[in-house]
Amino acid sequence: MKELRIIRIILAVIFFVGAVLYFAIGLKIHPALGFVEKVQIIPSMIANYLGVTIIWFVVTLLLGRIYCSTVCPVGTFQDIFRHGRRFIKPLRKPFSYRPGSKMRYYILGAYIFCIIAGVAAVPFWIEPWSIIRNISGDIHPSAEKMEWVRLGVGMTTGIIAGVVSALLLIIVGLITGRGFCTDICPIGTALGCVSNYTLYHIEIDPDRCINCMKCEDVCRSQCIKVVSRHVDNSRCVRCFDCGHVCPNDAIRLQINRNRRATPLMTRTTAET
Repeated sequence: MKELRIIRIILAVIFFVGAVLYFAIGLKIHPALGFVEKVQIIPSMIANYLGVTIIWFVVTLLLGRIYCSTVCPVGTFQDIFRHGRRFIKPLRKPFSYRPGSKMRYYILGAYIFCIIAGVAAVPFWIEPWSIIRNISGDIHPSAEKMEWVRLGVGMTTGIIAGVVSALLLIIVGLITGRGFCTDICPIGTALGCVSNYTLYHIEIDPDRCINCMKCEDVCRSQCIKVVSRHVDNSRCVRCFDCGHVCPNDAIRLQINRNRRATPLMTRTTAET
């Protein structure tokens, strides 16, 4: 999993930088930047590239929410500011498990309804590609002016949307890690529904786990509960940080399921 984490980071940087350059400057740098948009789920659906969307759902069915950890620029945007937790004293603490919110399913339902009804307001504010467009547009507003007009909003509204979205994502990233991805994003929720049945999933080996809690401490999706050896794969964004910090190789991406166990021990500390 450590090698997968390195690959994930490299891909996330490439697609994030590519998305920002695509919106802020356009294809003037290199026509290949257009590829960044073509591999996104919603833009590919709008452009009738349904094959791309199908591929992503197949990938999710096999490996989980790889899309969220590599290709989605909003996820990487949150990850960048998540590191700021170490500089803010009240936030300088590890993450901990929290149950998934049912609100995400209501948001997904509202999003689908708005898409069918042709209402652009909700997608404009919560769809990841629209969000990164608005944020990047603040760098070079004139580059996105025509797109904002096409969506039925003016340049001023687009700029305000970009500033507000950036501030909210920064706050969410600092406080919850990937809270937007796990509780709000309709694309993430849809992929999460598929991830419940994914072939490869993150599992904690009860025979290897030593209850150090490191995996739960670093989980940006707050979906790992060590005490019951549970990983909520529907919210896991496949960052692979848990496998990176595990001292005993107890966390793996695997096909078979491990039996859940409730250990007799809790977090242990070294004696001095």
